Amino acid sequence: MEVSAPGKILWIGSYSVVFGGISHVIAINKRVRCKHERSDRLEFITSYGIFKEGENELIDSVLKVIRERFPIIKGRIHLVNDEGFQIDGKKTGLGSSSAATVALTACLMRVLTGEFDLNEIYRLSQKANYLRQKGIGSGFDIAAATFGSVVYRRFKDVEKVDSTVKPLRVHDYQILLGFTGRSANTIDLVRRFHQMENVPRFKELMKEIEIDNEMAIKLLEMGMLDNAIPHIKLARRYLNVLAKDVVGLEIENEEDRKIIELAERNGAFISLMPGAGGGDLIMAMGEDLKRVEQAWQRIGIKTIYVRQDEGVRVENRS
Repeated sequence: MEVSAPGKILWIGSYSVVFGGISHVIAINKRVRCKHERSDRLEFITSYGIFKEGENELIDSVLKVIRERFPIIKGRIHLVNDEGFQIDGKKTGLGSSSAATVALTACLMRVLTGEFDLNEIYRLSQKANYLRQKGIGSGFDIAAATFGSVVYRRFKDVEKVDSTVKPLRVHDYQILLGFTGRSANTIDLVRRFHQMENVPRFKELMKEIEIDNEMAIKLLEMGMLDNAIPHIKLARRYLNVLAKDVVGLEIENEEDRKIIELAERNGAFISLMPGAGGGDLIMAMGEDLKRVEQAWQRIGIKTIYVRQDEGVRVENRS
């Protein structure tokens, strides 16, 4: 029996989602696949090695929350990433950890109960993710890995998992991702934002970001991407000001802006750095991104196309 869960692109709500802001996250067709086989012992064969219980934080976090309700049965469990979650040995920021958390949770729950209850998979996955991240992060990636592309607002109580999750697929335009080869540590970046969250200017700029993100999502719900784009861009500008002037970080530098402008000159409706920024990953969306792909590759950026995809599922071939 095999289960798979998608990666993600957070393109609306970067950082603000951590502080209760609205967001939209796109689930993509780079998936983590989990397969259970009978065995007389419990072991996990993953893209990063073979582990037993107590040797991997992600696996242990899932086992802990499921053990609160069920005894874990023995078995050989394969947890394997699609290509694209790593390039040249570096993570690409597409949510492999959250996809693995959801895939493993769903697989174990299916084996233990014979059921595939998305709401229960979601609740347990959020608790496991919160445990592993020690409270840093918002859980938007778990929502996308479970339900697919969604509008998301984070939970206030992890025990209740009282988040707001509303499915919203965007039009199936082409999505091109560019990888610069640089690395960004999301948890460290988010921690820096948390240190400044009580500063008045921080709160003021977060309110401005929220106004534009809310308007962008309302327009997306009406199928009006062209009208949403200026609000998405304005929210990103406010975020860059907040990061630089209040937090003391540059999450988008001059080189990044040139790469974004290059994409938009060559046919992208919009280009931006999704998620936490930091220069490792750049996204472009449009009708035909061949010229963007060529322009990025000429300056040494590695590219992959991704498509919007559904949430966690049982694979028919298993």
